Amino acid sequence: MSANIFFLLIVVVMEVLVLAQVRNQKMKEKYAALWLIVGVIMIVLALFPKLLDALSRLVGIETPVNLLFLLAIIMLMGISLHLTLAISKITDDMRTLAEEVAILKALQRQPQGASRATEREQKKP
Repeated sequence: MSANIFFLLIVVVMEVLVLAQVRNQKMKEKYAALWLIVGVIMIVLALFPKLLDALSRLVGIETPVNLLFLLAIIMLMGISLHLTLAISKITDDMRTLAEEVAILKALQRQPQGASRATEREQKKP
């Protein structure tokens, strides 16, 4: 079995696994789209290995494998940036939710008379 066929089989298995994760609702479509696009690019490169040679010559990289590593590093940096942004948003959302829960618990612990008095004070002009 040649390296290209082996590589093609691995990519096809990866694509099937990504689609299965989406179907089982374990992965969001927006994240799956990135992996599916990467998979399609990898399939094209596996089917047409001379394309990688031409691209590496066009960019000025001597060895096509080095171009492949460069593209992989750029892709991983992009994914890391995207995940960092997602984690930052989730952290902010979690802090907001924790504050809201703390306020609701504090209101729940207040005696009934205290909360009615507070309501009357707020209604006064």
